[in-house]
Amino acid sequence: MSALSPNIATRLAPHALPLAIAAFVVVFSIIEPAFLKPDNLVGIVRQVAMVGIMATCMTFVIMTGGIDLSVGPVLALSGVVAFFAMEAGYPLPVVLAAGLAAGVAVGMVSGAMIAFFGLPPIIVTLAMLSIVRGSALLLGGPDLHSIRDQPGFTFIGTGSIAGIPFSIYLFIAVSLLVIFLQKMTPIGICVAAIGENERAAFLSGHRTRTTKMWLYAISAFGAALAGIIQSSQVHTASATYGEFGTELDVIASVVLGGTSLMGGNGSVARTIIGVMFLGIMNNGMNILNVSIDIQLIAKGAIIALALALAERG
Repeated sequence: MSALSPNIATRLAPHALPLAIAAFVVVFSIIEPAFLKPDNLVGIVRQVAMVGIMATCMTFVIMTGGIDLSVGPVLALSGVVAFFAMEAGYPLPVVLAAGLAAGVAVGMVSGAMIAFFGLPPIIVTLAMLSIVRGSALLLGGPDLHSIRDQPGFTFIGTGSIAGIPFSIYLFIAVSLLVIFLQKMTPIGICVAAIGENERAAFLSGHRTRTTKMWLYAISAFGAALAGIIQSSQVHTASATYGEFGTELDVIASVVLGGTSLMGGNGSVARTIIGVMFLGIMNNGMNILNVSIDIQLIAKGAIIALALALAERG
């Protein structure tokens, strides 16, 4: 029996998160049958769409052994830049391009400092967190900026197609694109190689520095797109959006999906499962009227448990 248990545990380990999701769905639906209503299930995906977009885009960064703590301020900066582009009278494509470009520029600066100057990712992105937040406040101040008479822009966050919110379509599109990059292009191989042994990857002919720079740009792109979605949903832009906690939800989703903080191992598809796990947990606890302090404790305990299990594995 003692010899059988490790084998069972090994076989179940890759399926632990989907099994946990199934278990929580069953428990929540028994306690509150409204949990399984189609509107609620769609609402769960809509609620996690922004975090999901950021998490899928950050998976590559964490797979290289890096991290991006600046996604919250980038989210805010993107919305503020898009707002002022609208106020200046530019058409919607230019507005969206301006907001996304602001985020990508931040990611490229962070990536260049990390890749070409060898600076620690946690230090660089922590510094960028402060710099970008300050830049957003300098540009837009601490006030809310109302977005009026912009139906094309507001459709991004509030519109729907065939009864499905448009933000979910964006989440799906970004997820499929990043999965394609991982599975069907050399980027996926290079990312895994950098995470396993960056020096060996470089000697093997991989363009490790350029790739790392673009990976941070991809992460920032996800945050910028999330910022546009948020501003579109609430019809306002603010430099205070994406405050402390946003990056923790994003990183937690990636880690819960099995991506190692040490680099090398990781899967965008499993990151999506991690996103959905946190979304189901948050929604279920909200339906059950669990207080926010208990929710935070539960989320922290789950993340710590996931890290402990990953370390043992």
